[in-house]
Amino acid sequence: MPAGRTLRPSEGLTVTKDATVLEGLHIQGRVTIAADDVILRESLVQTDTSTYPIHVTDDATGVLIEDVEVDNLGGTGIGILISSGSTATIRRADIHSAEDGIRIQGDDVTIEDSYVHDLQRQSGGHHDTIQIRSGDNVTLEGNTLLPYDESTGDPMNAALQIGSLLGDDRISNLRVIDNYMNGGNYTINGGSEGIVDSAFYSGNRFGRDYRYGVVGNMDAASTWDDSNVFDDTGDPAR
Repeated sequence: MPAGRTLRPSEGLTVTKDATVLEGLHIQGRVTIAADDVILRESLVQTDTSTYPIHVTDDATGVLIEDVEVDNLGGTGIGILISSGSTATIRRADIHSAEDGIRIQGDDVTIEDSYVHDLQRQSGGHHDTIQIRSGDNVTLEGNTLLPYDESTGDPMNAALQIGSLLGDDRISNLRVIDNYMNGGNYTINGGSEGIVDSAFYSGNRFGRDYRYGVVGNMDAASTWDDSNVFDDTGDPAR
């Protein structure tokens, strides 16, 4: 949020009217977006829910979440869920204190210039900053994705986890560009064979606080170029 922004207190919200604009709110509770062309900007969402602090429901299209902080208060939720049939852009979001950061299940989703960090270790949890379970035309660009918890030395599971495909429609036209990622068992779990139809990775920088490696389970359907490098040396990372 812009420095000095004054926020108005609000309880949790369910939005059902198209083109609603929510701005400058301190929301203590869940935000459910069930309408098209909704904008949520310059706001703080705080809740210890075990579900989703922000939920873009099935078939809600054209949603914009911009300059928003999502604080799950150490709960077992997923910071933002983008459900099947929905389309959304998340820009300059700060997501933390959740079991998982963002889960994508819709098409035409862009996550850009966002910061996902300080996941909360939970018993039996999966712990990914971003997880994609379905969706075509997904772009992740310019983000900082930090599953690694420096305070505990816990790498968590992944910065980007692709898997548990919903239905039979393989993920296509995934673009992962110019992000910084650090941590995970594998920092990127690229999905086992048959999950991804096409993906492109370019210009990403990687820390070394993973458990096993930068990339695991990535098949020939994904293109990985030499501009993906270790942040400390500039050497190609794979």
